[in-house]
Amino acid sequence: MNLRDLSYLIAVAELKNFSQAADQCSISQPTLSTQIKKLEDYLGVSLFVRDRNNVEITETCQDILPIAQRMLDDARSIRQIAAHANHRHRNMLALGAFPSLASYVLPEYVFRIKQHHPQLKLQLVEEKTQALIGLLLDKKLDAAILALPVEHDALSYRTLFEDPFTLAVSADHPLANLDEVDLERVTRENLLLLDEGHCLRDQALQLCDPSRFVEHDFRASSLETLRFMVKNGVGVTLMPSVAIQPDDKDIRYINIRQKPSRAIALVWLKTQPRLELLANLATLLAYKPLP
Repeated sequence: MNLRDLSYLIAVAELKNFSQAADQCSISQPTLSTQIKKLEDYLGVSLFVRDRNNVEITETCQDILPIAQRMLDDARSIRQIAAHANHRHRNMLALGAFPSLASYVLPEYVFRIKQHHPQLKLQLVEEKTQALIGLLLDKKLDAAILALPVEHDALSYRTLFEDPFTLAVSADHPLANLDEVDLERVTRENLLLLDEGHCLRDQALQLCDPSRFVEHDFRASSLETLRFMVKNGVGVTLMPSVAIQPDDKDIRYINIRQKPSRAIALVWLKTQPRLELLANLATLLAYKPLP
């Protein structure tokens, strides 16, 4: 028994005519009659009394009809809910980014996406890297903008741009007048870092030799807090290029001779069903490198 057979049953009951019911169901009369007979055999009861001119509904069929109608109505409701969900899903994109990047690239990226995909509604999520990876794996995000490497077999990515690091110091710092600095020649500087869990913290610790830098006890929750601390001479920090504010007179951003950088990528689940859209977005977001 299936929903199609129930629709045949209701058509015959309403029209009391096999030929008209077959036309309504867009099938041949022999096929309709065969399916009704199979349904009767499956149920072990007669549903209709047939003669040459009339089709009568049996008492058992009369009891079955409202249940069959509810089943068809419920199936229709399920299809409508699924269609609505698919439509909503097609027009919604959940996009994540980690804090030391989000506020600097998302405004530009949202602008680009809206220009090329005006129908797309964006749900933006700012979280630390490991939290974003978890959301991707749980299928709660469509994609996330992350710093490479992202080492997980279930994830795929497309590199968007390289984000070089500079050394940020206060305007009156002894290094402030340099155009370039060699990290291997820097000695005993207070190194300001983000709090645990920020990928930028881990990157800074990999680049800065602990024997030459002193890790400051202060832990910042954002790059803007680090910037404020640097301005006030508390220490120095590594600042990614996307966060540089060139017009700020109280801070200097010095190029680093070793040219360290982080690769920024759009990351998604390999089994993500919207691969074409995400590949298109990756091309769009990498179209022009951010300053």
